[in-house]
Amino acid sequence: MKHIATLSLLTILCLALGTAAFADTVFSEGPILSGDNALFIDGNGGPFGQSLSDGFVAAASGSGGQVYFGEWVLAGTVPTGVTWAIGNNNFSGTLTAASGFGTSLYCSSGGSGCDPYGYDVYISHFSISGTSFTAGDEYWLTLTNATDNQGVGYNGWDITSAGPATCDFEVGVIVPGGGAGCGYPGESFTVTTGGGGTTPEPSSILLFGSGILGLAGVLRRKLTR
Repeated sequence: MKHIATLSLLTILCLALGTAAFADTVFSEGPILSGDNALFIDGNGGPFGQSLSDGFVAAASGSGGQVYFGEWVLAGTVPTGVTWAIGNNNFSGTLTAASGFGTSLYCSSGGSGCDPYGYDVYISHFSISGTSFTAGDEYWLTLTNATDNQGVGYNGWDITSAGPATCDFEVGVIVPGGGAGCGYPGESFTVTTGGGGTTPEPSSILLFGSGILGLAGVLRRKLTR
């Protein structure tokens, strides 16, 4: 019952970014209309030691530009970075500290339509320059070692619960091809090529509320161990 650490939330940030918003979108896990959790991506050595890898099929070919993803942090903290990899299998590829990492606040805990129990929602992004995609091929995006400005490490990757991506989790040292299924279809993220995609604005993102429960390890209303 300790296999998956989750943040139980009453709302979900979903990156509703399709080919209309990004002419050069490789993959978009949205729009999503339900879900209220996030999975920790603190990585080995973090408070939960958890990493995630999401599988997806590229809809377009090209060289990688950016990854955008929904990120939850304790209220008052700000995401500062993440380690990523993209490969052809779960948890494969070269783990790389995010270059050009940036983040923007979507909503604050307790605000209208936002989590009332202590988490702020951000839209984070980073460069994947040099990564190439071929339409129709499967890839896996791994996120781990997420950091924040207060060193708390309670960073979560938003669960969409309805998209085509698949999700695996791993606790401790990352082993390529290892881990197990998260029990959710995937997390909210969008992958673009380097062809001039536009940074998503809040008007391009849908926020929906729901009341479903997560898996074992769900942490409701407050974080506990």
